[in-house]
Amino acid sequence: MKKLLFLCAVVLAGSVDLRADDENAAIIAATKNYVAAHSAISKINAVIEQVADDFARVKVTPENPGTADPAWVFLQKKDGKWTGLALGTSFTTEDYQQLGIPNALRIP
Repeated sequence: MKKLLFLCAVVLAGSVDLRADDENAAIIAATKNYVAAHSAISKINAVIEQVADDFARVKVTPENPGTADPAWVFLQKKDGKWTGLALGTSFTTEDYQQLGIPNALRIP
């Protein structure tokens, strides 16, 4: 019985990791699409810095260093789909408030 419970726990833990991987892949894909649509840089590196509630903050840098400054993309999950809200190198308190960005994601 203990072996069965352990096996179930391992299987469930693996499925959680797969869902997290799928979620991260969806955030990265949405980020790349948003950057391509809202900037002249099409090839970027994207790193998820933080996710809180249905919001995510992703740091983006150009694949070719020096072609643009590092920036951040804020995304929101709506109806099961990640959507870009803003792309920029700095944000004001008013920006965060207008976008509804949670305090946990705001760049100090």
